[in-house]
Amino acid sequence: MTAPIHLAQAVYSFGMGGSERLAWQIASALNGRGRYRCLLYAVQQGGPMAEMLDAEGIESRSFSRMRKFDLALILRLAIRLRRDGVRLVHTHHVGQLLNAGVAGRMAGAKVVHTEHEFYSLRSKRTQSLLRSLSRLAHVVTAVAMPVTEFLRDSVRIPAQHIRTIENGVHVPTFETAVPVRRIDLGLREGDLVIACVARLEVVKAHHVLLQAFSKIHRQTAGMKLVLVGDGGQRHRLMAMVERLRLNGSVKFLGLRNDIPGVLAACDLVILPSLEEGLPLVLLEAMAAGKAVVSTCVGSIPALVRHGENGLLVPPGDAAALAEAVETLILNGEARERMGIRALEIVRERYSLEQTMDSYQAVYDHALSRAS
Repeated sequence: MTAPIHLAQAVYSFGMGGSERLAWQIASALNGRGRYRCLLYAVQQGGPMAEMLDAEGIESRSFSRMRKFDLALILRLAIRLRRDGVRLVHTHHVGQLLNAGVAGRMAGAKVVHTEHEFYSLRSKRTQSLLRSLSRLAHVVTAVAMPVTEFLRDSVRIPAQHIRTIENGVHVPTFETAVPVRRIDLGLREGDLVIACVARLEVVKAHHVLLQAFSKIHRQTAGMKLVLVGDGGQRHRLMAMVERLRLNGSVKFLGLRNDIPGVLAACDLVILPSLEEGLPLVLLEAMAAGKAVVSTCVGSIPALVRHGENGLLVPPGDAAALAEAVETLILNGEARERMGIRALEIVRERYSLEQTMDSYQAVYDHALSRAS
């Protein structure tokens, strides 16, 4: 039997952001197929995901980047890649291409690179950097067509060098998940529960969500908001909850490894981001059969069809967000209808198997390249 090919997924950290979760998803799926053995490298710092990876038998390595281009780190990465026998490095976001991509080429490995969004790539300096670094990669992938178009038209990466691989989700994991007991989340069985699963960072616009929630929560008895995730805005958001007198109605759940059960326990899922690519959490919410309310940014309008499987609102508009949430939270029939349609859409277009087939094909292609 042929030994599996060692493949390193290089991510920013072992937090629970979308790119980190996609790398974990790829590793878990492809390790089960046998052709590849995936390891995860965190270039900037570790995090709670490392324990979850270990529990699943996926090896992980944590590093500490001291500056944007860290030559000492690159040398450590190259040595580690050689020691691990890595033949292919998959970098996520330009910072990882700058360090782990360079290290991969130094170690004699092939490189695949993925961009997950384009809002962090708008400066000309970053575009110039990515354009130059993309030459290190044997294939560049993007998680959605708008990201592909940006890489082609603004960054000016040749179209033939880019592949679009949309995110996918293992539908049964979410469709059949046993709901977390609401009492364990500090909730009551009769509560109407809204969930937002996202890093607590400015770009995710929890502050807009809290403004919207404050407009409507007193009008509906037992309406609760649960925030799943952690990040640099946690203390600011907790102070905002205090200021808006939302104590008891907003729950900060922190990082969780039971997202399918949490989603199953909720009535409505919201993502109020100011910018996005193709967010995994919306796919997961749809696979859980939940109607969603989200902002019409990035590739979300291709995923959330307004009035069909959810509602779309402009980014940063607390009044519009409040109106959309109120519309669905007070109309159980509409929520159920949209949730059923959401599950149908994710089954039709966003299967994990299809996504993994595409990544494996890209990896095989990169390994076949002469240099």
